[in-house]
Amino acid sequence: MKIYISLDMEGATGIVSPEHVRPGSQEYPFGRAMQAHDLAAVLEGLAEEGVSEVLVNDSHWSMTNLDIRPLPSGTRLISGWPKPLSMVEGAEGFDAAFFLCYHAMAGTEKAVLDHTLSGGTVHDVVLNGMKVGETGINAALCGVLDVPVALVTGDLAACWEAESLLGPNLVTCGLKEGHGRHSAELLPPADTAPLLREAAKKAARKAREGLSPRLALQAPFVMDLAFHRTIQADAAAFAPGSYRLDGRTLRYESKDLLDVRRWLCAALDLAGQEGF
Repeated sequence: MKIYISLDMEGATGIVSPEHVRPGSQEYPFGRAMQAHDLAAVLEGLAEEGVSEVLVNDSHWSMTNLDIRPLPSGTRLISGWPKPLSMVEGAEGFDAAFFLCYHAMAGTEKAVLDHTLSGGTVHDVVLNGMKVGETGINAALCGVLDVPVALVTGDLAACWEAESLLGPNLVTCGLKEGHGRHSAELLPPADTAPLLREAAKKAARKAREGLSPRLALQAPFVMDLAFHRTIQADAAAFAPGSYRLDGRTLRYESKDLLDVRRWLCAALDLAGQEGF
């Protein structure tokens, strides 16, 4: 069995602050260490289940966060940016996808570092009438690639969002409970590691049995992208195919969801992404 891992950072063990996840900040080495910790625990669980082929896609910020040197033999890494499918680059052909260290969508109460794609740029995203965050966008892309989503890890808000989207057969692993955007009740790495190992094993078993859920949206695919400020929409409107709905909202429609994702990347680049 082949497992694909999309690896973010905000939902990792112990992370609560923008400084933990921003490259160049004093606290960023801690964020990298916790991201690597969570991945290592999941890889250990997969190894115990006999999964020998794993592809990890570094999916946070500049997408060069993960040190390849400690990764076990047989694990491959996609590193760097840009990538056509961004957080799910390379997922096609895998038996299941794991979304690790994920966070809730922008505007979620008591969610650690909630945002969608770019904290200073995107207000919200609506896909085929459904408000989605990164979990929803990436699950939909995996769906058109015929790859089920077997596991989501992060804070409790991220897990609840994923469960509401993908249903009861999804395995989730909550690692912290948000008290606010920059605060949470945390578990130490010694406690989250066994939780992650067991979640990975359970998710792999469900995937092997064909029980992992797919998010199956129907064409045409219509995405509404709302920015925080009108100047961002002004700039993003130059992306080919954009339709202006109002001062800060653009719409794009296509029969191909992969084309929608490419438009989204272009629109965000034009708007100018900002941090937290």
